Amino acid sequence: MIRQLRLFGNAYTIGKQHGEQVADLHHHIHIAIADRLARLEATGLDVHEHEQELLEVWQVQAPSILDMLRGLGDSLSLEWERFFRYTISTFLMDQAKNQHHEAQGCTTWAAGAPITKDGEPLLVKNRDYWQDHQHLQCLSSTFPETGYPYLNLTSAGSPGVFSSGMNAAGLAVADTHVVSMDIGPGVPRYYLMMAILEQHDSVASALDYLRTVRFMGNGTLILQDARGGSAVVECGYSSSPVIMASGGFSVSTNHYTTKHLEDSWLPSNQSEHLAGNSEARYQRVQQALLQASGQVDLEWAKSLMRSHNGPLDTLCRHLDLEPNIATIACTIYLPQRKELHLANGRPCREEFTVYRIE
Repeated sequence: MIRQLRLFGNAYTIGKQHGEQVADLHHHIHIAIADRLARLEATGLDVHEHEQELLEVWQVQAPSILDMLRGLGDSLSLEWERFFRYTISTFLMDQAKNQHHEAQGCTTWAAGAPITKDGEPLLVKNRDYWQDHQHLQCLSSTFPETGYPYLNLTSAGSPGVFSSGMNAAGLAVADTHVVSMDIGPGVPRYYLMMAILEQHDSVASALDYLRTVRFMGNGTLILQDARGGSAVVECGYSSSPVIMASGGFSVSTNHYTTKHLEDSWLPSNQSEHLAGNSEARYQRVQQALLQASGQVDLEWAKSLMRSHNGPLDTLCRHLDLEPNIATIACTIYLPQRKELHLANGRPCREEFTVYRIE
């Protein structure tokens, strides 16, 4: 069973409670921090200027995420500079134009009428991530001081909404990572997803909010609400185009698809047999949805996300494809039911457990 956290109050208190409830994982968190910082140091990037730029932006646009980080750091006795650097390490690796020999993947999609049975909407994500986060993975029920309660998948020692989540209004959101040149001192996706779930009840409202902020870049957000609204936001620093659902569904993997950003995407520097896997996974999900129009439901989604194929378009990814990255969870959010169906591990092996938002 996955570790479950229950968090209440303001951002600092939520961070502190998070740290207290994962205190026994302190050693594993330190190992993850040391590994990521060693990879960052190997790039030779001078990180201090980038760190200071981010701090200045966050103090204005995202002060609550800094409060949460301080609560986490205080409760886990983590040295601030190292911990902050760890939480922005992916951004810094992209600043170094490091093309990530291991691709931090993720396959996400959202669907509603007319693709789904009875028009019921759902949002789905296979979380492909560092294998050491399998032991750190947690499910958090968060009750913020103001705003909607929400349920989200996260990692012990990581702030905000660190993968995907859904709130009590039935708005669901997930992210993917895209290695990009269009990055800069903006706010991170894990803060944006937290802000969306706390304050918004629809895709339209969330998009209005996202148009007011400056993104850090290097990723995408996919949204689905209980009313059937769906969209993908391709998060660039200078441009963040919105792709509204077409034909009842949205898909996002680990590359940009719009003319605004496609030239800024840096494909992962993987071995030849994996080159193009983001595009192949995207096309596989898109084709599967088109071919199953009117038949997509919870069981269909489980079957798709459990599936294997060639090295490029396999959705449930194992360590035989990449040495350090694999699927560590599958989340299926049902906004109208306020339910999460979660496989804590590879969905081809793990049973799905149902969780509800209180």
